[in-house]
Amino acid sequence: MSSTETAAYTFTVKEGNPSASGKDDAPVWLKCEARTPELSIVDNKGFLGIDLKPGTRFDEAQEIARYLKEHVVGISFTKF
Repeated sequence: MSSTETAAYTFTVKEGNPSASGKDDAPVWLKCEARTPELSIVDNKGFLGIDLKPGTRFDEAQEIARYLKEHVVGISFTKF
């Protein structure tokens, strides 16, 4: 029997470490921050993140985060 749980999240743009190529670009990614109790698969030692394509600019990442905040009501996990 499967069970599904859902939690509401907000999305925050974060910058990672510069790429191994030595370029000055720092990859950007989105941190998923729970607005309701966290999904049980995420413990207090970690978090969910969304990796963006290399070369995504900070302003583009902000637009993606804004879009997700407007359109995503929750992230779910289904266990079988």
